[in-house]
Amino acid sequence: MFLKELRLIQNDRFALLLVFVLPGMIMGTMYFAINQGNVGQAMGQPTETSANALSLGVVDIDTTDTFPGQDLSENFTWYLEQSPDFIVIEYETEQEALDALYSDSIDAYAVIPYGFEGNITGDIPAFVSIHISSTNFDSQTTVFSAFSEVVEQFRFDHGWIKGEIAYKRVGEFQPTGNRIASTFGVFLLVFAVFIAVSATAAQAIVGDIPLNRMLLTPATKLEAILAKVLGYFVIGVIQAQFLLILWMTLFGVEPNTDYLTLNVILALMSISGSALGVLISTIVTTRLQANQSFLFLLFGSLIVGTGFLDVGIVDELYPLNLGRIMIIDTAFKGISIFDFTREIVLILGVSLFMILAAWGIFTKKTTLA
Repeated sequence: MFLKELRLIQNDRFALLLVFVLPGMIMGTMYFAINQGNVGQAMGQPTETSANALSLGVVDIDTTDTFPGQDLSENFTWYLEQSPDFIVIEYETEQEALDALYSDSIDAYAVIPYGFEGNITGDIPAFVSIHISSTNFDSQTTVFSAFSEVVEQFRFDHGWIKGEIAYKRVGEFQPTGNRIASTFGVFLLVFAVFIAVSATAAQAIVGDIPLNRMLLTPATKLEAILAKVLGYFVIGVIQAQFLLILWMTLFGVEPNTDYLTLNVILALMSISGSALGVLISTIVTTRLQANQSFLFLLFGSLIVGTGFLDVGIVDELYPLNLGRIMIIDTAFKGISIFDFTREIVLILGVSLFMILAAWGIFTKKTTLA
């Protein structure tokens, strides 16, 4: 039955088109957009400062004393503390601040370098480096926007009108390769595998006339469900290789983890997406409804799976959300896959629940079309 499903999928040209060509088109579009600079310009647009204060670490290593009356590095730290957008935490060393950033105790940290005060009093630009985790997508522009406001206030109060202070962006935990492609591509990997597999598997049972005849044999409905889930799971695993190779070769991305770890996560997306698609296929009654479920899955997952909205318990249970967190932390921070035992068990548990639910619904059906 499993081999039969693979042959059916192989003969379904539209399903193969959806599974392989659509993600390839998305990757290709991102490639051309990045080369033309369109995405980079969009990323550079400032956004409104968040109402929620961000945790900002400050490392002051400036010991120069060339300004009369006050320590300018301490004074600049005070201005950061007065900002309504920052909760400032001071660290003695950069390593302490980097460890805090790694554990997500802070959103970013700024390093006031040696010579800060000397440069300002000598009319030389003083560079303050802002370190922000490349995994913290939604707060990146907010940090720089709020920091710029503090710099402007500091300059205004001291009567300086030139650009005495500038900052440079240092992205920590960033994979080697194109920054934008690694940032968006890593989410696209889990999204494309999960959605494409679940959308194609939504056609697996409904209207499968040969399956009606097969069930007249000793083959059971549970065996039919398992065969279809495994069939689409294999397609998802093959698609994962296709996406990984495109992502890593087109954009020169070298993740901070091994190839096997990425495959484990994408295999989890494939099995959960396959289980969800088969479940949908047992619920719907026509192929038209199965096709419409694709739009529901696509836009529903965009809403709850991107991480930009607080979706409560969905973040703890929806396989796409769990996969997004796992692949970001492994590909960017190099965290071991074994540190995600809980997430792996949850994904497998939710997948098993969907398979059993599909079997329960399927057993009550007398016809498939």
